[in-house]
Amino acid sequence: MGHTPLRPLRQRLEVLLLHALGLLARALPFEATSAFGAVLGLLAFHLLGRRRRIAVENITRALGPEVDGMPARELARRSFIQIGRSFMEFLAMPRLGPRGILDRVELIGYEPMLARAHEGKGAVMVTAHYGNWELLGAAVRARGGPVRYVLPPQSNEGSDAYFDRIREQIGIEAVKIGFGMRGALKALRSGAFLGMLPDQDARKVGIHVPFFGRPASTHTGPARLAYRARVPIGIGLMEREPGARFRSRLVAVLEPDPGAEESREVERLTRAINENIEAGVRRRPDHWYWLHRRWKTPPIASPAEPGEARAASVRPPART
Repeated sequence: MGHTPLRPLRQRLEVLLLHALGLLARALPFEATSAFGAVLGLLAFHLLGRRRRIAVENITRALGPEVDGMPARELARRSFIQIGRSFMEFLAMPRLGPRGILDRVELIGYEPMLARAHEGKGAVMVTAHYGNWELLGAAVRARGGPVRYVLPPQSNEGSDAYFDRIREQIGIEAVKIGFGMRGALKALRSGAFLGMLPDQDARKVGIHVPFFGRPASTHTGPARLAYRARVPIGIGLMEREPGARFRSRLVAVLEPDPGAEESREVERLTRAINENIEAGVRRRPDHWYWLHRRWKTPPIASPAEPGEARAASVRPPART
């Protein structure tokens, strides 16, 4: 507890730094802002030794010591640079505005979901910490999708408020969650597109389903919300193109089966979400947030009774 007296000061300094970076991001041309973010990412790679080691370890265990001839450390370095770019680009979004965002982002295959928006019907929109995920949500919003983000509150209230103000300036409201889903369900039933990122460790509240062949505690919120609200799950991933431009594909639309038992349907949908995210990461591995301890929470080791459904959720798939 000895660090507690310094925490408010550290958090205030963090907010001041964010404001300064935001001013810089919106003052520079977008390409220069992105390039500056790359420098920040490279600096973080060299300074954040623990996160760098986690990234290299994750890549090695998931993909091997080399990926298409590229050492895991180099892939980790590129991932840090990608994250730095995305961060500064996010800060610059209010200056771009909807028109500027659509000039830089090509959306492919989103027509079925956008048609739902025009009909006033909601959907769960899933992506990952992959490419510029914030810009993806902003592009769908600019195309007419009534996007709201479902987000946990950050520990630094000042930073949390600053990020939410940026989202509000491009028309995206944040729905803060704890362990309840009432607000999110209400938003879905009113026709919202709920943007969710279920690709980080869910600790004890998740279920264990395969991710790169290892059981990973995974958030069930997208599946539960879709099942209870009877809406589809759209999975979209954003990839970088040259010249600070982007292309996003709707890679899958998952339809919940209202006649199925909820826990089994939640597991099926959650598995499918992980499979689609994994396929995207394998395609562009430098795009994903490798510095997070995705497999931190191990499955509960307890004797499984015959026919126990829970056992299925912690076994990796048999296929190679």
